[in-house]
Amino acid sequence: CFECRAPSSSGAPFRVTITNFLISTALAASDQITVTFGSEGALGVVVVSSTATLTVLSITPPSYSCASCAYAAGEAAVDMGVVLRTDTSRAASSRFSFWTPPVISSIAMNQLGLQLAVTFDHATDRAGMTATDQSCAHVFVADAAFAKLSAITPAKCVWTTALTLNVMLGVGATLVPGDALTLQAGRVRSANLVSLHSPSAATTVSAPAFLMEPSLSVSGPTTIDQCSLLNLKAASDSPRPPDFAWRCFNHPGLNTALQAFTTSQVDLAGGTPDMTVLDITYEIGVTATDMFGSLSKEVMFTVFKAAAPAPQLYFQPASVAVTRDQMVEVRAVTVFSQCTTAKSEMVFQWAQVSGPTTIPAAYLGTISQLRIPGGTLQAAATYVVSLTVSMSNDVSKQSSSQMVISVGSLPLIARIKGSASRRQSTRSALNFDASVSTDPDVNAGANQGLAYKWECTLSDGKSSQSCRDTTGALLVLGATSTLHVAAERLPATTDAPYQFTVTVSKAGKSPATYTLSLTLVTQDIPNVELAVSGVFFRQGDGSIKINTNSVFSLTASCSATSSKTLKWSSAPEVALTAPAFTASTGGDSLIYTGEGSNALVAGASYLMTSSCTVVGAEETVVGSAEQVVVVNSPPVGVPCQTCLVDGNDGAPCVKAGQPVFDLLRISCDNWADTDGGLEYRFGYQVEGDDKDVVFDWNESPSLDMRLPTGTINLAAQVRDALGALSAIMYSTVEVGAGGGGQRRLLASPSVGEGGLQARRLLMQSSFDWPGAVDLLDEQLFAGNFDELNNMASALILEVDSQYAGMNLTAAESLAHKDVFFTKLESAAVTVNNAASMSEGYMCTLLNLASTISSNPAHLSTALVARLLDHVTVLVSDEHSSVASITTSCASSALSFMANSLAATKHGNVSDADLSSVVGKFEQGLVSVLRETAAGLIEGAASVASSNSSSTAIARNTYAGRAWAAASLATQDHLFEAAVSYSMPATFLSDAVVGEVKPVDIFLGAFFSVPAFGGVTPIGPLVTLLVSQNGLNVPVTGLSESINISIPFTVAHRAVGGKGKCVYVNGSAFSDVGVTTIQNGDAGVICQTTHLTSFTVVPVEDETVTTTSTTTTTTETTTTTTTTPAGTTSSITTTPEDSKPTSSGAPAEATTTPRASPLLQTTLAAASTPRPTLTATTTPKPTPVQAANEEVFVSFSVGLPLTVEEFDESLQLAFRQGVADAASITVDSVRILDVEATGARRDSSASRHREASSDLEASTGTANRRLLAGSITVTCEVDAASVSEANLLSTRLTSGLVENLKNKGLPGATVLTPPEVATRVKKMTQGLAVETSPPSSDALPIVAIAVGSAVGALCLTMLVLGYVFYKWRATTSKTPLETFSVFPAPEETCSVFPASEEVLPLPPPPAQGDFAEIEAVDEPLPAARTRLSVAASEISCEASARPQPPAMYERAKPGVAAGATLVEAPNLVKDSFGELHVVRSVPKFAKIQDQSFEGEAGPPGKSLSPGDKYRQKMSSVAVTVQEEVPGLATGFNGPAASYDAPAAGSIAAAIAAALARVRAPE
Repeated sequence: CFECRAPSSSGAPFRVTITNFLISTALAASDQITVTFGSEGALGVVVVSSTATLTVLSITPPSYSCASCAYAAGEAAVDMGVVLRTDTSRAASSRFSFWTPPVISSIAMNQLGLQLAVTFDHATDRAGMTATDQSCAHVFVADAAFAKLSAITPAKCVWTTALTLNVMLGVGATLVPGDALTLQAGRVRSANLVSLHSPSAATTVSAPAFLMEPSLSVSGPTTIDQCSLLNLKAASDSPRPPDFAWRCFNHPGLNTALQAFTTSQVDLAGGTPDMTVLDITYEIGVTATDMFGSLSKEVMFTVFKAAAPAPQLYFQPASVAVTRDQMVEVRAVTVFSQCTTAKSEMVFQWAQVSGPTTIPAAYLGTISQLRIPGGTLQAAATYVVSLTVSMSNDVSKQSSSQMVISVGSLPLIARIKGSASRRQSTRSALNFDASVSTDPDVNAGANQGLAYKWECTLSDGKSSQSCRDTTGALLVLGATSTLHVAAERLPATTDAPYQFTVTVSKAGKSPATYTLSLTLVTQDIPNVELAVSGVFFRQGDGSIKINTNSVFSLTASCSATSSKTLKWSSAPEVALTAPAFTASTGGDSLIYTGEGSNALVAGASYLMTSSCTVVGAEETVVGSAEQVVVVNSPPVGVPCQTCLVDGNDGAPCVKAGQPVFDLLRISCDNWADTDGGLEYRFGYQVEGDDKDVVFDWNESPSLDMRLPTGTINLAAQVRDALGALSAIMYSTVEVGAGGGGQRRLLASPSVGEGGLQARRLLMQSSFDWPGAVDLLDEQLFAGNFDELNNMASALILEVDSQYAGMNLTAAESLAHKDVFFTKLESAAVTVNNAASMSEGYMCTLLNLASTISSNPAHLSTALVARLLDHVTVLVSDEHSSVASITTSCASSALSFMANSLAATKHGNVSDADLSSVVGKFEQGLVSVLRETAAGLIEGAASVASSNSSSTAIARNTYAGRAWAAASLATQDHLFEAAVSYSMPATFLSDAVVGEVKPVDIFLGAFFSVPAFGGVTPIGPLVTLLVSQNGLNVPVTGLSESINISIPFTVAHRAVGGKGKCVYVNGSAFSDVGVTTIQNGDAGVICQTTHLTSFTVVPVEDETVTTTSTTTTTTETTTTTTTTPAGTTSSITTTPEDSKPTSSGAPAEATTTPRASPLLQTTLAAASTPRPTLTATTTPKPTPVQAANEEVFVSFSVGLPLTVEEFDESLQLAFRQGVADAASITVDSVRILDVEATGARRDSSASRHREASSDLEASTGTANRRLLAGSITVTCEVDAASVSEANLLSTRLTSGLVENLKNKGLPGATVLTPPEVATRVKKMTQGLAVETSPPSSDALPIVAIAVGSAVGALCLTMLVLGYVFYKWRATTSKTPLETFSVFPAPEETCSVFPASEEVLPLPPPPAQGDFAEIEAVDEPLPAARTRLSVAASEISCEASARPQPPAMYERAKPGVAAGATLVEAPNLVKDSFGELHVVRSVPKFAKIQDQSFEGEAGPPGKSLSPGDKYRQKMSSVAVTVQEEVPGLATGFNGPAASYDAPAAGSIAAAIAAALARVRAPE
């Protein structure tokens, strides 16, 4: 029989073929033969046919459920026999399998109560669930026990194997051992789909087989005095709160007080009256009992109560247990005694008390932090260190405490180089290398002292036996680190693979084993080897464990030298084309970037396979290698909460406080993870502010924070020892001003020579700034640098709040921030000098630098220079304390640097100072590139974008050459085009870039550019840096130029000016050594033989070189960059060799930053919105700009001034503020009217304070405040189009008030919001200039009007233009290219002149018709090409402003079978991963209907041969192609098809016509 198997009951009839077994077809089968299955007879037999040579029977199998019917792993294998009744010697037999439905054999809870392991008796079909389906309702009955799986969050069910289902309990789950879960009927069947579905059955949850002793630690001060509080905190890794028992061994009174506490927290009042004896050490013990009744060891904690005033001292973490390879990091927290008000700088001294080896003195420093690098301490040993803290002005006031450092012993690690599962040929020799096995307690590179033992076994699933060679002799293996088995020595495998196991051993340690699975075939298949790099953890079975946000790379090598194809696959199936994965062009590498964090499911396992297919003359063979990837589950616990620390008095949690001076504690209790080592990170954001404050990871599950005024959104995140991150938890608190926040009263300004000075009646804010600085000093003196950072962040944001509330001037704000930075700088210098810089501390300081510099009005040139020095020192890390910095850390540094440039545009800054700032800026960028790239794997990139910059740092393989050309999207409303660059082929030899090390590239675009000599740039500052092996590659004096494309601002494009490439040279812009090529009206191309920071400035000289086309290679003037290898790459998609994108060349960077802002996500977006009541209004329709109309934006603003005070100087300042807000020139701003609105009164006493009691008396009431006279200013801003007007309106809405305040006009209020409007144009010299109505629904139709002297409108001509797409017939990839069409006024708009070359084309279908794409039966050969011609409407116009060029793109070859529809309006991805443009439209046109419709289904579906896919189009396209069987692209009507010669003629005609059309004057 074809498949001799059936379910254990109700099996369907199957056919059996028997040779040489002739029986009669006229008689019943039961009268002629007997059919048995073991001891059971068949339910029915029918003779289908019978001849002397072949008999076919239809047999219905019995139910195989007898008492003697034995099943193993779901299968009962029996002999199926057919015997002739008249002659029992005539018989035939075959093996037959019955399969029983899977049943749950056990449900066991793990030792932490986090997960359930549901084990089935044999492999299942995983209930039909996909890798991303995690609903437990698919498996279990929703009864009372099922409800206990979930609480605050739902439980998740993930199949780790076909045998095991992992149930991750939801947060707050109440399920306990003894509860029973019921399997749903009809959901689960055998993996081979032969069995029936399992019936419903209940299974009891069992407790862990081995109970784990609960972990327990205690933190708190080890020294107190008579004025101190005592706060002790016990911590245990448990998702359900354990029961705690506290006691004191040597003081009955304290023992009685402690026994009243049963939670993790002990709080004794100030003075600790229960601790009556002074100058003794109190011995305190605590135990924890978990949900299983398991009792922890008692943890001892001592507290010395001093009679004399003494600072409190405690350690974070409270205890240290590490392995030899881990760094010891301890932070001492000191608190000044409350018995005295005198405070001075603390003096610290670490010392070694005991230990088997001497700790180097360099690590026992004189600051509050202790950092001992991994590899310093001896394994399996205990060290004791002490810390003495004393007051610098009174050494008698001191505290001392000891800490025990336990260094564990790591187990041996056995490994065989390469993948753990392989498929090879018997014709190839076998070579296994176990020299990569290690003893982690021995330094890498040293002799590991290991002994090796090899063995080989074969298993049939029930028993195993030693391997035998082809002669039948036992395979004898050696005892060295390597193993060699000659070719043809072992026979091919059949049902099961060979298992090669190496055992490594060493005296004093337990042996470790590693098993490699090998399948041997007789075919001569290629050998495939896998290598893994990146962030992962190698497990004992050869699998790698990753986190969902890990970045790792699988690299395959195939022994075949030609005609090979490498391909990746996974089981369970995963979309390897998802954004989280990037496969190289040749398929040799697969990079997982973790983007989206949903590609691989936490808790699941995946088998990643690399297959190498070799097509030979006689046969096609496939070799493969596999790697198991296990995805780590994140920590689990109850949501964190935030409460006021003081003033609760036993009341419920208070979620409010006063700014800076109140402490609010965010706590994350009862978190656990199977990998242990939990750490916590906290941060916050002030609602309405985009600045994120993020603190370093810490082992403490709580943090006391001082916060600024406002609604504060706090965030918390937890990670385990392997770095798996929990979801981010949010909470909100209200921090009140407490009498602060009063606004200043504006009086009539006294205008001096500058005309911008205004007299203020300065009202003293109630915020206690001196007291806040005292608190800052206290933390600085105490060496509590983390607390110092915490408080400094709150004070910086408080300054911003007070400034926004007009309680501080810009000068006062600057003074405060200067003081705060000075203290932060002092602490950073101390830490850096002690070589104790940690990555977390560095990143916190970089985040603070970004926060300090966020408001340019609060910065001076001197402060900017100091901040730049500070950041450069941090990132440079001269002591190499930090190996690399993360993407988010780099984003903070780059954000600050962008802010530093923006600050130079405010105030009077000399060109010399500007030069110094730019020099420091570039020096800092070099450090950021080096430190960030060091943390990237080859092929990955770190991309970040903000309102002030767009940057990318990429680490590329040298051979991949992806570094030779790239582009970067400028995600900002000021620019519409991308920044890009391309290296010449000679760059390698000129710059001496080595061939071994990766090439690191920094490409950055900064949007606020300094103005030298009064010249304001009209493009971003673009910096391109090259680094290799951690060193900057100086690029100068190249023999050929590097091309750097820099876009114009939108405002500059609107006026149609030209630009010139320049760079900062000393204290001025210079263009020496740089050639400028005009890139249409989009920007310029800077051709340079050296690298620095470039920008573009306006120029009136019309002799600047321009380009007629913008499609070029590195040998000519270009915007499209072609690398020496002939491929265009993007720096943005993380790994190199990324799939082609849909954009023109170069492929643009994604504008979504990879770096996560606050705790890896945007805090504001994730905050829970508060419900609001809003009136429903009908939005105004967008104005349509008629041909004879102009468009503008109108609005009105209220100012607390009189009409007389609002003189010419203030009016100019007003217009400058509007221009800055809209990013336009001041000439585009018109003040239409200034109207006095009289004095205003405000009844809110909390918002304003009086200058004197006389003023209050004059008003007659203490509750009504008299404000200064006010005016209403009505204003207009010109726009070139409705779309530009909408953009200007958006900018003004968001930035107008702030920019007016920066220009010396605080207190502005928008009375009439910016609104887009149109009006009839004024006649100019008798010519009415017409513009076409903008449309988002179709391609623009622009009419050219020939005007008479009196402005009469003339004939409008509509011309249909065709743009073609063609492939080069080469074996190398062709980059996507672009070219521009510029209408010319002196030419008519006839696209097709009369010519014999123009062949008649069928009329284009109507707009809105459907285009059809039909998959071909076979993939298109590489040599085949097709030409797509887009039917678009092109016309000319006479206009004062040149219109944006129509951009068209060339397409790639046709759509092949297996193609995938992607979520883009004009792209199809074929089975080779290539993207194809199936419709072409101008870039500036919007598409009416981008939805996908038709039989092929949604995006992501693979096209099979013959499938059709229909897409509604707002523009239409005709396809001109070579004759390819099975491929047709057309419309609802007959498909338009032309042979290759005709296509070439049409292409030539179109190209000739378009080349004659140029831009108007």
